[in-house]
Amino acid sequence: MMEMKIKIEAPDLAAAITKLADALTPPDPHTLTLDMPMGAPVPPVAVAPVPAPAAPVNPTPAPTAPAPAPVAGPSAPAPGNALAPAVPVTTAPSYTLDQIAKAGAYLVDAGKMEALLALLTKYGVAAVTQLQPEQFGVFATELRALGAQI
Repeated sequence: MMEMKIKIEAPDLAAAITKLADALTPPDPHTLTLDMPMGAPVPPVAVAPVPAPAAPVNPTPAPTAPAPAPVAGPSAPAPGNALAPAVPVTTAPSYTLDQIAKAGAYLVDAGKMEALLALLTKYGVAAVTQLQPEQFGVFATELRALGAQI
């Protein structure tokens, strides 16, 4: 029987894998993480309750003009007075942290970790868990540009 030992040295790879694991692990809202040296005493931390967010206020719709009174005469509208067809209004899609993390994992699996890390750096974060919810839409658009399915 032959024994083989393979040693791979890639210090940047370990840091990248750690960042990816952080990005894929949703934060526990009841856990406080501090970057402190091992064995250092942990100071006590007081945690105040956070009030629930207020319900969104729906603006009142603008008053609509009354329909014009019918006028006797031909039933066809005069030229230039034709009604425009209704255009449906849609809102931009919203994304969750889980969707963004899965899209990032897809890019890593596709061999695009460097591009993902560059994108995180562009947004000034080390992991997707540090993105603000208002950044999710534009970040998802850039993930899609890199080839992610989101």
